[in-house]
Amino acid sequence: PTTGFNVETDAGSGSTPSTRNVATGMASTSTQDGFRQAMLKSALDTIPQLTEENYSIWKDKMSALLKLRGALINLENNLPFDADMEAELILLIISKMDSVTHNNVVTADNRDSPGKLWMAIKEKFASSQASNRARVFKEFLYTKFKEDEVEGFITDTKVSIKKLVDVGIDLPQDIIAYLILFKFPESLQSLKRQIMHSDKELTAEFVYNHLNQVNNESKAKSKDAAPTNQAALFSNKGKNRPNTRLDQNVSSGKRCTNGYHNPKQDANHSSDSCWHLHPDKAPEWWGEAQSKWEASKKSNYYMSLVTLWVESGNSNSRIILDSGSSSHVFNDKRFFDQLELGDFDSIKTGKKDANLAIKGTGQVTLSWGRMTVSLKNCLYVPDIVVNLISPGLLDKKGCTVSATGGKFQVLKNGLVLFSGRIRNNMYAVRNPDKIGSQNQYINYTNNKTGSLQEIHEKYAHASMQRIKSLIPESFSSVELKNFECKDCILSKITKQSFNLESHRASKVFMKGSTLI
Repeated sequence: PTTGFNVETDAGSGSTPSTRNVATGMASTSTQDGFRQAMLKSALDTIPQLTEENYSIWKDKMSALLKLRGALINLENNLPFDADMEAELILLIISKMDSVTHNNVVTADNRDSPGKLWMAIKEKFASSQASNRARVFKEFLYTKFKEDEVEGFITDTKVSIKKLVDVGIDLPQDIIAYLILFKFPESLQSLKRQIMHSDKELTAEFVYNHLNQVNNESKAKSKDAAPTNQAALFSNKGKNRPNTRLDQNVSSGKRCTNGYHNPKQDANHSSDSCWHLHPDKAPEWWGEAQSKWEASKKSNYYMSLVTLWVESGNSNSRIILDSGSSSHVFNDKRFFDQLELGDFDSIKTGKKDANLAIKGTGQVTLSWGRMTVSLKNCLYVPDIVVNLISPGLLDKKGCTVSATGGKFQVLKNGLVLFSGRIRNNMYAVRNPDKIGSQNQYINYTNNKTGSLQEIHEKYAHASMQRIKSLIPESFSSVELKNFECKDCILSKITKQSFNLESHRASKVFMKGSTLI
């Protein structure tokens, strides 16, 4: 009997069945080979160059290609291949490495063996040694959560978990879920508690599903709040521009800031959709993030001032034009030509338990050559390390600032009041030639314990009319009008007439606190 194809003929037919079967088999084989080649080419094109970061993806795609080629099992077990297959595999593996990986993996011992190359790659990127396991686990442990990149966080943790499995760290699903939950920021603590108290099985996928749901809801709220512009925040940093108003130091850039909307930053970004103008339209996580940013900004700015003072070591950097200060603040009495000492409020620096006590208020006089500038309502704070001038208060007086080339000037009506240099984004005022005044009047009253009687006696029982300008404003005009000093009344009743003779004193002496 014959084997293989059927050789019997069929009368009246134009061709034999065997001929038709052979043709059909050849066509089918040709089609399968073409499809197989197309798949191999497509898979080869999608495999990336092997690097430190993409081993997990590279391994999956390369394994699928080798499995399709029928070579994966032999590679895993380091079994021999025929010469042609061995050459193909060596070329395939080496061609899919970048130069750094090639130098670290390919050696004289393994470059001629596809099995050794494959094992060397696994040893390099998926070694079960303690040091490598610790490196991979640390990478997963320190993956940071970013509220504006929830999808990226999910992807990063999934890749890290797969790397853990590759090096032999197979943690229980609930432990992995807990590790992911503990990466949540403060704004997602309620979501974390909700997930942890759920009666469903706790897995990483369960956590991811909740995160995706919250992220989608946040996007929907943002879209409803800002239909013409889904991104209401802009992170473009502003650049120094000349002739800008002092109160626009923060908002002169392209981004919006608290209470300020910049219409020039984007044509689609309207004031109605700006979260800085309408914080009620912003999602909850944005409000919490802004609060933390403001607190961090104040603390960091305070520390920057300290650093500037410590590192500079000269008096030229002791006065700062500070856009974050709402008052003029000075730390030395010599700056003042009028100063009222007392126990006032304190300045909050933004750092925990680092408030600075205000010990007085008054007028500061600074002179640069022939230019003299007087600043009213200045605060005397001895503990502050640098002196601060508030641009907001200067702006109310009609001043402007011009900044260019690392230098700035403060002007009024085209006249330069003072100038300085910009160092580390801080406006350091040039050291004045003169400060304060030779005729310095200082009131040493205390707001808490001082009384009209004490002030009256301190100025040698002078009349209220004469010392009215030195009396704190906390005393009303009625109190001043009705004030009476018993010692003064008694002295008027019992006073003796003065002698008509007088002579110059030999030395200066201080009169007692009472006239009687």
